[in-house]
Amino acid sequence: MVLQNLIEKFLSLSEGKLTAQEWMDWFDDHKDVVEKICGRTAFLKIKTKESFSDIRNAYIGQLGAFDWLKSMNINTPFSELYKKGWEKEFDDFCKAEKQKEKQLQKEVEHQFGYLKNSYPKLFRQLTRSYSSSDLIETGITKDLIHNKEKELSIQLPEDLIAWYQDVSILKLEGIEIDFEELSTETIQKKQYFVLGEFWLYGDGDQLLYSLENQNIYVFAHENAPPKVIKIASSLSDFIERKVVTYLKEYES
Repeated sequence: MVLQNLIEKFLSLSEGKLTAQEWMDWFDDHKDVVEKICGRTAFLKIKTKESFSDIRNAYIGQLGAFDWLKSMNINTPFSELYKKGWEKEFDDFCKAEKQKEKQLQKEVEHQFGYLKNSYPKLFRQLTRSYSSSDLIETGITKDLIHNKEKELSIQLPEDLIAWYQDVSILKLEGIEIDFEELSTETIQKKQYFVLGEFWLYGDGDQLLYSLENQNIYVFAHENAPPKVIKIASSLSDFIERKVVTYLKEYES
């Protein structure tokens, strides 16, 4: 009787006669029976998954149930109902995500359009890859820059001043530049501004600006031994080339 009830339920599922919720409820109540009768391998193909929607679980369960019935030499029609339902659900999800992306792009263009002239390549990339987890804050005043120069007892180069007047904080995946955290540090007998972090070679790699030649370096601290590696010939080159390339690679 138990076997016959299971077969009838599998037949109904294969033929698309159950709603997704009916299948979910039945399976939750009979999962132990399904595993005992069908075996572990078939059970894993049929079982519902919490991360899946109801209609996707119905489709996955239908595939597994149909295969099990076939292995028992029980022929039954195979309905496309659940497959089409899941495809529509996935298509609707993709459309909603694209709409979110378009809205985010509009917000990026509105908020950071001022970067278009100074850093056009960065701006274009932000319209493609900027996400809600990223953070960009607009620049700071000359007074705050002067205060930082007094704090560090050093005059900031013009390109750094121009950058901080446009962007005070840049936090993207693996990249962090924060004006408030700007400091100086001597590494391997050479002096650098520590702009923040750029996880190019390892998590936590420091992003360095050479006071000697204004080149941009990364301190690869996980290297054996730790090594200062040049990655750009200027701050503009770093932002427009290295950062943009990094974001493109991460995006893909």
